Amino acid sequence: MKKTAPLSKTQYGVYVECVQHLGEIYYNLPFLYVLDGSMDEAKLKAAIEQAVAAHPTLFTRIALNAQGEPVQTIDDSETFTLEVEHITDIEAEKKGLIAPFDIYNDRLFRIRLMKDTQHFYLFIDTHHTISDGASLKVLLSDIDAAYGGQSLEPETVTLADVACEEVEKRQTAAFEEAKQWYAQTFDCSDTFTQLIPDLEEPSAEIGVVTRKLGASVATVEAFREQYGIFKNTLFSAVYGFLLAKYNNEKEALFCTAYKGRQDKRLARTVGMFVKTLPVWMKFTDDTTTLDFLKAGQEQISGCREHDTYTFTDVMTDLNLQMGSIFSWQASIIDDVEIAGKTAQTSLLNHATLNIPLYVQVAVRGGHFYLQAEYNTGVYSEMLVSQFLESYETVLEAFLQGGTLRDINITTDAQLQILDSFNQTDTPYDDTQTIVSLFRQQVKATPDNIAVVFKDKKYTYQEVDELSDRIAAYVYEKVKGESEEPVVSVLIPRCEWMAIASLGVLKAGCGYQPLDPSYPQERLNFMMQDADAKLLIADEALRPLVNEYQGEVLLTKDIEKLPALTANSLSLGEGRGEVSSLITPNRLFIMLYTSGSTGVPKGCQLTHGNLVCFCNWYQRYYDLKPESKVAAYASYGFDACMMDMYPALTCGASVYIIPEELRLDLVSLNDYFEQNNITHSFMTTQVGYQFATSIENHSLKHLSTGGEKLASLTPPTNYRFHNVYGPTECTIFVTICPVEKKLKEIPIGKSIANVHLYIVDAQGHRVPVGAAGELWISGPQVGRGYLNRPEKMAEVFIDNPFASGDSKYHRVYRTGDIVRYLPTGDIQFVGRRDGQVKIRGFRIELKEGESIIREFPGIKD
Repeated sequence: MKKTAPLSKTQYGVYVECVQHLGEIYYNLPFLYVLDGSMDEAKLKAAIEQAVAAHPTLFTRIALNAQGEPVQTIDDSETFTLEVEHITDIEAEKKGLIAPFDIYNDRLFRIRLMKDTQHFYLFIDTHHTISDGASLKVLLSDIDAAYGGQSLEPETVTLADVACEEVEKRQTAAFEEAKQWYAQTFDCSDTFTQLIPDLEEPSAEIGVVTRKLGASVATVEAFREQYGIFKNTLFSAVYGFLLAKYNNEKEALFCTAYKGRQDKRLARTVGMFVKTLPVWMKFTDDTTTLDFLKAGQEQISGCREHDTYTFTDVMTDLNLQMGSIFSWQASIIDDVEIAGKTAQTSLLNHATLNIPLYVQVAVRGGHFYLQAEYNTGVYSEMLVSQFLESYETVLEAFLQGGTLRDINITTDAQLQILDSFNQTDTPYDDTQTIVSLFRQQVKATPDNIAVVFKDKKYTYQEVDELSDRIAAYVYEKVKGESEEPVVSVLIPRCEWMAIASLGVLKAGCGYQPLDPSYPQERLNFMMQDADAKLLIADEALRPLVNEYQGEVLLTKDIEKLPALTANSLSLGEGRGEVSSLITPNRLFIMLYTSGSTGVPKGCQLTHGNLVCFCNWYQRYYDLKPESKVAAYASYGFDACMMDMYPALTCGASVYIIPEELRLDLVSLNDYFEQNNITHSFMTTQVGYQFATSIENHSLKHLSTGGEKLASLTPPTNYRFHNVYGPTECTIFVTICPVEKKLKEIPIGKSIANVHLYIVDAQGHRVPVGAAGELWISGPQVGRGYLNRPEKMAEVFIDNPFASGDSKYHRVYRTGDIVRYLPTGDIQFVGRRDGQVKIRGFRIELKEGESIIREFPGIKD
């Protein structure tokens, strides 16, 4: 007799995906069981046939009705017979065992029994529309019973019966109640949580990583009995917490599955009853593990209670997005016993994975095993392995109890990998200053061109003499004013960007570059905050700082300053009081960045900071005396130091780009090629446009940074680099050579003598793949902020990962959320505050908000 029924909602979800993959091996459940070869062949064959006959659901066929809707039909008159196949090589046979099911025409199960000289091999492949893992346990149990001589009663409820009952339940008040419960419980349509991919091209290949867990079954069982926490809850909660931590979040949304067989009538029924459930776990740092587990158990139990409202309903009505699946499999895929002997079990392929990551815990041989199936084009094996390693350490922490803030997700082995990324120590002379290095270069290459602006060219000797004049003037005006006087410099783009700056430095002062495009109020504040003792300015720009009433040196008067003589103030190396002041710890520059309180912050960098950076830059970029470097960056932008000082301390030439060329890329390229420019930096958006639209034949290196770099095909005529770094750590600290097109371009690896740490909110280092805040240490970490003790204490801290006398003894907390990729490259994820970057300049949104609120009538 035939019985026709609609597909259940669970079946329908599988069906929809399968019709999109007709002709492919999709949603097969192929298992191979290795049985004792001494079993009675005839009895085993008959037992398998009897077990199949007892489960009419296996004979389910799917077809389209007159309305084009899929329906299932069970014909209990269908029969199944089995022939024993005698083989010589099971490995050769495995290659042809699995084949696609024709969902409309095929019987949706295949069973073969093979035998060689030592074993029977029972192959069972069922389609997921009619079967699940529990069904295989039922079928194998019946085979064992039949082999032992027991008679088998046919299943009393079929899959078709359950589907019909589901239609009736969906018309009841219980369905509406379930719908309302879900709407109230899962208010998380904006939440999407996944293990962040480290690869870019989804593939059809599925990888598998398995890890035996150290926690014993007895320990977990004792925990369950003591606290009333189900094993499913425990393992799911560990996954949810870890997933949140890997995203640097305090919530995680994923889906899980359970057998869906609360109805005791289904204990012996073959069918697809697995139910998919959403899981949304939230916590605070002070949440205890036990409270977290209880909340998770309450939610999962509620989902099961209201499972008439299916996962398809949830996804459609609540618009949830799932990035992974976790399930507790108990012992579904464990070895089984037939005729009193253990049959070895193996799942032959993992070809069906409709989500990039599927993690499960199961019991096999008395041990817990953690297994991940993953899309090999989305995740690398190393990343998945690191995630599973962290899972184990989090499980141990949950079993011990405590608060979630105390859980460190990183193992000692993972720390060793992280430490390997910090093997950056490189020797250099850290007793030098930018002034001493420049003076050495003047002696070595006095006639080399040092600075070029338009038609003006200055040799190293000429720059040295001009900057000495400025230094003598500055020193006489500011000596005795303060321990480390600051000189403000307000000029347009011109040769004085380099020459005046060097003059200030030679006088033992730090310089404060002022950007003429800034508002007058901001410029006045910056000079007042820095307590500037002197201003070097272009005459036309002088009115911009109208509140300053101190000493002023106009650029038009610089060349009128007296040349130094034997009787002049000695500025030479080892010859006077000024040179003795200029040490690596001496203030070099005062740069102002946006502040969250509405007040800009003065960032202080030292000569030592710059010397460390210049040493690395010269080696990495192969900077030589014959190199020609474009000074493209704005004078008030920290990248301007990169444009000038590596070149001026190795004999290379600095070409200051005129303002009118900076955004005219065609003319800029003509300038590059006419002057044979070899090195340049540009802010991200300009650098992207240049690299993708301009063909250049002079450059050897083009670097870009300041914002997130969009995907591009890198140029072929020169090397293109993506760089990252906060002002507080001297220009940049990571670099990524862009050698091929990537959807997501990393910010790269740390440069020499820079150590990087990625940490969670509690300062615990997080493993490869996990997002956290980036901390930076090394000689490039600046002195700190002027007049901002509270902010200083917040972001410049002692390094908990290094000894106190190390050159890595201080850390700067960037506020940037990043993560390590398995390659050791760092990927930028986002910010933990309201800071953004516009054309490379840091903007605190809170600063803009605080200013807006000062206007009358504006409150919210």
